[in-house]
Amino acid sequence: MATRLYPSRYLAFPPLPHLQRPLACIQPILARPGKPSVDVDLLRSLLKGYATVNEIIPVQSPEHWNHLIHNLDDSVDAILPLSNPAYPTEIWNSHPQALIDRGIPLVFWSLLDHDEPDFWRYAARDMLHTLGATVHIVRNTQEGIALVKSMAMKRFLEQSKVVVFGEQNFPWNANAVGHRVAKNLGTQIIVRPLLDIRSQYPRFSPAGIQELWEKRRHNRYVEKGVRPEELSQALCTYLAIRAILEEEQAIGFGVNCFGDLVIQGGRDVPCLAQLLLREEGYVACCDGDFIALMSMALSTYFLDKPCMMSNLYPVAYVGALADHFGDPLSPPEKYPRAAWSNFARLAHCGFVGVVSAEMTSSGLTHLHDWGGTYEIKRDGRGCGADGDLIAGEPVTVVSLVFDSKRLMITGGTVAETTRHTGMPHCEASALLEIRNLPAFFDSVSRDHVVIMYGDHVADFAILASVLGLEACLF
Repeated sequence: MATRLYPSRYLAFPPLPHLQRPLACIQPILARPGKPSVDVDLLRSLLKGYATVNEIIPVQSPEHWNHLIHNLDDSVDAILPLSNPAYPTEIWNSHPQALIDRGIPLVFWSLLDHDEPDFWRYAARDMLHTLGATVHIVRNTQEGIALVKSMAMKRFLEQSKVVVFGEQNFPWNANAVGHRVAKNLGTQIIVRPLLDIRSQYPRFSPAGIQELWEKRRHNRYVEKGVRPEELSQALCTYLAIRAILEEEQAIGFGVNCFGDLVIQGGRDVPCLAQLLLREEGYVACCDGDFIALMSMALSTYFLDKPCMMSNLYPVAYVGALADHFGDPLSPPEKYPRAAWSNFARLAHCGFVGVVSAEMTSSGLTHLHDWGGTYEIKRDGRGCGADGDLIAGEPVTVVSLVFDSKRLMITGGTVAETTRHTGMPHCEASALLEIRNLPAFFDSVSRDHVVIMYGDHVADFAILASVLGLEACLF
């Protein structure tokens, strides 16, 4: 199957301002008056939609340089040093201290006529880096776009917050370790009780809920077994969570279902809420996993592509899977056992996970009753989401680590989506072949991973470097 070009994530309408990655702000500075070595007008057109490129400021003297750097506006994300001519005896080499003092990153752009790095900039980068400056050499335009998007992401994350609902009793305990995200990425993790969602329910009328559903279905959802009253409850849950996200001005949410909502007998699960809120520009994950939620934020707002999260089960763990599912979910015979070390299942709440319609082979997500688990039996209540992944497509797999200092990145391929008969608690799972799965799984520190179509490993490595994360590639 040929790889298709995947569209951007589906949006029902333009997202609220705080749900949009800002434009990076780039300040070109010309070493001396004259013609710059980079065509800034052309660069401005190449970066349209990703960055604002200010007007060039030519340096008049060392004194002017020092004053200029020290007084650049705080909105500037990077300095674009420009030469005339391209030769390494420049003001940033002779007078580097202002750059060290200010701490604004420098970006030496590629030669636009050749789409290759400027040869003369490597020594300057190494010298300035030795002194403590952050310096990037852009090797080509595609890499440069990823770099400026990463700089915008840094600012975006520093201004953002997410909300997790329910008891904090999983390893992703936001009360215990959420501050690590705030410290290293700037994003605030807000914890609120389930009651805050449920107290909103009386606000929403049955007629209003039905009208909402008629507007939002958009040929993206198929009702396939979900009871009408459970669908109405799922829509009510969506509206309640949406109201809280608007109140908090948050970019996303997660609900602790298995550690709180479900085990207390609740079935007002937020699967459909996740899907509908993604369509509005939010990110949403399962089980209140704020680390997975942050991984989704890195993916969604950086790449403008849809992603999903789910439990990752290496099929080599035969005993553990059999205990958890009542079946090891082993691959079919066409996958030789000798290759199983790099195969894993994705499964969550009876299905592959909460898969947005644009990621499925049919462009549809099917709504069933909530899928349950081997231990918590399916009972016909709730509203679950069933969507497949497309066989043969390459994927990128990422996971932030609890310390919020490392980003795990690997690639793989969707082998198939498997339909399991006689397993109501696991109707479907996706089988993925993942590069160096044993090492990735040992290092990832968690059950949940984030998946998106395409090979984005190089882009994520750039993002990690800008955010101050160690990019761990497998």
